[in-house]
Amino acid sequence: MKKKLTLTESQLVKVINRIVESYKDDKYDDEDYLEVFLHYFRPWVKKNHGDEVGEYPLSYLTKKYIKDFVEDNGMNAENVLWGYRNNIKNAVSVGQNLVSGGKHKLASLRSQEKFTETHKKPLEFFVGSMKLPEFMKINFIEPTPYRVQAVLSVDWVPLIKYQGEKTFNYDSIKRELEQRIKDFLGIEFGNPTHGQLSFNFTKDYIGVDEWVKKSLNKEIKKEIRALPKSIILHAIKFETLGSSNLGGELKLSFKNWNGRSDFVKEVKNLLQLMGYNTNILKVVT
Repeated sequence: MKKKLTLTESQLVKVINRIVESYKDDKYDDEDYLEVFLHYFRPWVKKNHGDEVGEYPLSYLTKKYIKDFVEDNGMNAENVLWGYRNNIKNAVSVGQNLVSGGKHKLASLRSQEKFTETHKKPLEFFVGSMKLPEFMKINFIEPTPYRVQAVLSVDWVPLIKYQGEKTFNYDSIKRELEQRIKDFLGIEFGNPTHGQLSFNFTKDYIGVDEWVKKSLNKEIKKEIRALPKSIILHAIKFETLGSSNLGGELKLSFKNWNGRSDFVKEVKNLLQLMGYNTNILKVVT
């Protein structure tokens, strides 16, 4: 027995919008565009040159007729074909143009519902159970369904002044979240066009630029330059860690190497006295 559903006007508009919406970031492979080409090319050959010719080997037909086929479909051969010897590339290129020109619409297994909306509560539970410190948060951005970017937002100053025993590893946080999504939601990562989840994990340090301007440049560097052995110091450079570790580095360069090790220890002691964790804000040469 069929069920009759009653929708409000706003619900109906929402359903219609999801149905007609076209996502330009759908990703298809060469095989998909090749299939599009074959869907139209052989029937075109049979129609214009007869059934017998239409059964000839594809390699022969593409060399002989692909240019005519392209022009007959309103395309400029010079902008589409890659050279008569490269039949597969030619066919893929033509298939792409048939799709982009609106002659053919490729099927998609992509969900019409946003992943972060349908799984909002589980995601909140996963993040909460990871027991991240207060200065770390994970925010989800989903511009189109099932293309998700998770951003690990880290307050910079509380991070580099953290004195707890727990260590924070960017890759470990990423893997833990991905594993929970796989294990508990049964989600497969990959191409949204194939019904999979595109999941990109990045990090964003909050307040690092302000800290560099107000604290590093105006206070820390001044204190380092005031150390007794700073005469051997040439320059101080700072950068956030690009590896799996969270934090940053103060990179010291020297005019000469005499006393370098002792001076590095003095800088570490200074930073620790200022409340910084030198395992997170590292001093390197």
